[in-house]
Amino acid sequence: METIRTFHGATEEELWHQVAYDMASHKELLSYSALLQQNGTQIYFDTDIDLGGGFEGGISSTNFMAPVPEHVTLRFALHEQGWMDEVGKFFGMEDIELGYPDIDDAFIIKTNQPETLKSLLADPTIHDILLKHKSCELRLHEDHDEDGSELVLTFSKDEAILDMAELREIYGLLFSLLQKLKQSV
Repeated sequence: METIRTFHGATEEELWHQVAYDMASHKELLSYSALLQQNGTQIYFDTDIDLGGGFEGGISSTNFMAPVPEHVTLRFALHEQGWMDEVGKFFGMEDIELGYPDIDDAFIIKTNQPETLKSLLADPTIHDILLKHKSCELRLHEDHDEDGSELVLTFSKDEAILDMAELREIYGLLFSLLQKLKQSV
């Protein structure tokens, strides 16, 4: 079972200095999990590489997850737009357009509050990060498990991201979105 490391920092710089040092201390980094705590915000992330074996191909993933205050009513999901989505839209599948052509063209967007999501994603830096990781899925949703349900913001990608700058960039995206969600209520 993978150990979840916990790091605390008053600043993003301080926090990621600790993570970088810890990740560098592992020779073969096939799996890594950490809980990052900064100014009352918690963001969990993990990367996983399964090399497979025999006739199996390997798989890899990167996931970030952060709890969101329960009183937030916004829900959304963004995922890469592919040819199957084009067929789906022809048959009436939901795809909200926010008025940001770069994001609207790259992603299928579902939300219960289009104007709120448009405001949340207004920063061009957010667009740049999302477009850099077009194969990601970004969601604000209820996560159900054996202990009940929790409102979470998640970023997932079927690729193990091990580059410290990219991990930090995704962390910054989620941290920024969480701060905006906390302020909007």
